[in-house]
Amino acid sequence: MARKLQPVSVWGIEFDALIDETKSMTSTIPEYPVEKGFSVSDTIINDPIQFSATLYLTNTPVTWLHRHGSSNDRVKRICNDIEKKWFEKKLTKIVTSDTVYTNMGLTSISIKKSADIGYAREISISAKKVRVTKRKTVNIPTYVLKAGESMANAGKASTSKSSSKSSSSSSSSSSSSSGSGGSSSKKSSSGSKKSASILYGAASGLGLI
Repeated sequence: MARKLQPVSVWGIEFDALIDETKSMTSTIPEYPVEKGFSVSDTIINDPIQFSATLYLTNTPVTWLHRHGSSNDRVKRICNDIEKKWFEKKLTKIVTSDTVYTNMGLTSISIKKSADIGYAREISISAKKVRVTKRKTVNIPTYVLKAGESMANAGKASTSKSSSKSSSSSSSSSSSSSGSGGSSSKKSSSGSKKSASILYGAASGLGLI
């Protein structure tokens, strides 16, 4: 069954003729330098498809007259509509005679006016495929948030309290060590005085002094 011909459309706007079109497919090959002095690659990344075309727009279409009819302000209305769509930054579907491009973003639009074409317009467009991602919500099981064999909540770590405790304990231990050092020095001094007095008494009794 033969495919029914239809006008080229962008944002649902149908044009009178397609003068030319170009479909571009490029790829990126990443390179990684190695110590041996050259670069290696391990994959090929396909870039988004790009499309460019030159479209023709008139007030009195010939090919699609039965679809659009004739009007004195058709070109002006459609050009204003194209400018409005461009400001809205919305993705579009581009339909040609043999291909349909979805999720396309217009990167450039040029509207040509010249004496050669009179009230008609040559509209050049460039578009690029936009890869749309979707957000997905995942529920995390409660047991993942628990730790240990008891599967209890892990709690929150607090470093300020532990550091203050360690500093207080270190200060108390240093004070206790300093206190014990003072008492031991006092005991040694009193013991030496006592032994000196005993020796003095024994020498005095023997008539040595």
